[in-house]
Amino acid sequence: MDIGSVINQGLIGMQKSQSSLHQSAQQIAGMAKDGASASTQDLAENLVNLKVQQNMFDSSAKVVKTASDTLGTLLDIKA
Repeated sequence: MDIGSVINQGLIGMQKSQSSLHQSAQQIAGMAKDGASASTQDLAENLVNLKVQQNMFDSSAKVVKTASDTLGTLLDIKA
């Protein structure tokens, strides 16, 4: 696996997490508008999903940073 594909996979992971974060945030906002019709379980599931997706986003960002640092090191060695 080359560094470019590692960076690409990290970016894909970040995009998927961002999309899921946005979806959960919209569902929570929708529950706030509906008021009493929102169940506690739905709210809890969405809040847990927010935290999970935040951790996944952070992990994917670390993959991108590590691959970028590795590429930088390789370029420094080559120069």
